[in-house]
Amino acid sequence: MQKLIKKNEKSFQDQTSKEVRVSDKITDGIILFDFDGTLVVTEVLAREVIENYLVQKNIPNQEQFSQMIVGRTWKAATERMVELAEEQGFTVDPAPVLAKIFKDEYRIRFESGVKLVPGVLEKLEEIKGRARFMGIVTGSEHHEVQTIMKMHGFAHYFEKIWAYGDYEKSKPDPSPYLKAMQDLSCKPGEVLVFEDSKAGMQSAFAAGLEWVQVAHEEHSLDVDPRSLLVIHDWHELVLNPSSSGPPMKSQG
Repeated sequence: MQKLIKKNEKSFQDQTSKEVRVSDKITDGIILFDFDGTLVVTEVLAREVIENYLVQKNIPNQEQFSQMIVGRTWKAATERMVELAEEQGFTVDPAPVLAKIFKDEYRIRFESGVKLVPGVLEKLEEIKGRARFMGIVTGSEHHEVQTIMKMHGFAHYFEKIWAYGDYEKSKPDPSPYLKAMQDLSCKPGEVLVFEDSKAGMQSAFAAGLEWVQVAHEEHSLDVDPRSLLVIHDWHELVLNPSSSGPPMKSQG
C-alpha cells in the first residue's frame, strides 16, 4: 500500500514538474501551434476522403494509405501514396491529380463544419496573455486555415501563419519550423511547439524544439516519450499560476 502511495505521489510530482516547465516556456515565449489535429479536428475528414477514393478503386489497406496525410501536406502525402500503391501492385491517379481530387473533396467537408479540439479557445486566450508571440506552422493551405479560423473566430490570437508553400519540405522534415525560426530571428530555446502527429513531432525534434503532444484524435494516441507534456484535450493543460505573463515594459 505504501509503495502504491509513493508511486502515485511521484507520478503527481512528475506531472506537476512538467506543467511548471511548460508554463515557464510559455511565459514570454514564442509559441508555435500545428493546426490540424492540434487546434481543430480535421485529420479524420482528410482520412475519410482518402479512404472513400480507395474503396472506389477497390484498393485494400485503406488505413495504411490514409495515414500518409497525418501531419503532411497533400503534395507530400499523395506522392507517398503513389509510391506505396506501386509497391503493392495497384494503380492510382498521378500524385498531382490525386492531390486535386482530395483537396476538392476535403474543402467541401471542412466548409460544412469543423469541430475544435475541446477547450482550445479558452486556453488560447490564457496563452495569449502570457506569450510573447503566437503563430501557426501547418501543412494545410493558407485559405483552408483562414476559412476555419474565420468560422470559429480565433484568427486574432495568431500573428503569423506558415502554411503550405512557405517552406521547402513538408513535415517530418524540420523545414517548416526552421523557416519560422529564421523569420522570427529566434533560437530553439525560446520556442515551444504544440503538435499532435508523429510527422509533426519529428519535425519539431529535428529542428531542436521542445513540444507538448496533443493526443486527441485517434492517430495521435501513441505517446511520444520525447514530449515535454502530453494532453488529450486543451482542458488538461494546466498553467502554473506563478507564470503571470510577460514582464512589464519600463515606462521610462
